[in-house]
Amino acid sequence: MPQREFDITIGADGEVELHVKGYKGKTGCQGATKIFEQIVGEMKSQRETNEAYEPDEVVQYRIDHRH
Repeated sequence: MPQREFDITIGADGEVELHVKGYKGKTGCQGATKIFEQIVGEMKSQRETNEAYEPDEVVQYRIDHRH
């Protein structure tokens, strides 16, 4: 299984930057970013990496909400 990483930066102004690594194809990457979009709000801009242009892979997500 490939290693996947999320690099999240929260600026002093509250702006959130998310860098996703390890997802191949647009479908996998967009699925991963949608999860964060649900949590932090609407995405203002997007820049694709080389991984986005590789063949799509099947990825399953599981989200646990803990309080």
